[in-house]
Amino acid sequence: MERIEAALLPIEAPVLPQGRKELRIVTPGQLRVVAESLRSGKPCLVACMNREEGDLPVYPVAAQVQVVDFYQLEDDTLSIVVEGLQKVRISDVWAAPDGVWMGKVLPMPNWPSRPLGDNYAMLGEALKRLYDTQPDLADLYSDLMLEDACWVSQRWLEVLPLMEQEKQMLMEQPDCRKAMQYVMSLILSHRD
Repeated sequence: MERIEAALLPIEAPVLPQGRKELRIVTPGQLRVVAESLRSGKPCLVACMNREEGDLPVYPVAAQVQVVDFYQLEDDTLSIVVEGLQKVRISDVWAAPDGVWMGKVLPMPNWPSRPLGDNYAMLGEALKRLYDTQPDLADLYSDLMLEDACWVSQRWLEVLPLMEQEKQMLMEQPDCRKAMQYVMSLILSHRD
């Protein structure tokens, strides 16, 4: 696999493959890289989690994203909706002259799709309830794939208030099993 150069969009919570998130673009540099991505038609943007300490200003496991919608806000800033395409590992980070973080990224395997199964059906039901109470999240999707363990576990990792290190550890796994077990343990511990 070949490393590619990408513009980094640091955010608080991750966007994972098949996930969507609305981002506010406020700096001229961010506007430049979004416009370049839209013009080229290539997914050269990576949504990644901010990092306070360490060698990199962002956590290394992130997702390559594409812009699927955009509109101007009342304060004349741009709002974009991005969709995760491919997990990546970030290295060699630097700042462009206009302040945009850039990095070399290496594609990582996305988690394979798998049925949710009866043991974890509660996770799909709980996610549906969350989307019912937060329609802004649900409105990002035309189809909620609540029977797909991979899709459900990635959506939970995007919304749960976990430590960044925990999210990174789960995102690095070869499939969704550990994430499913982790989220299930959190839900069960809050029911008691």
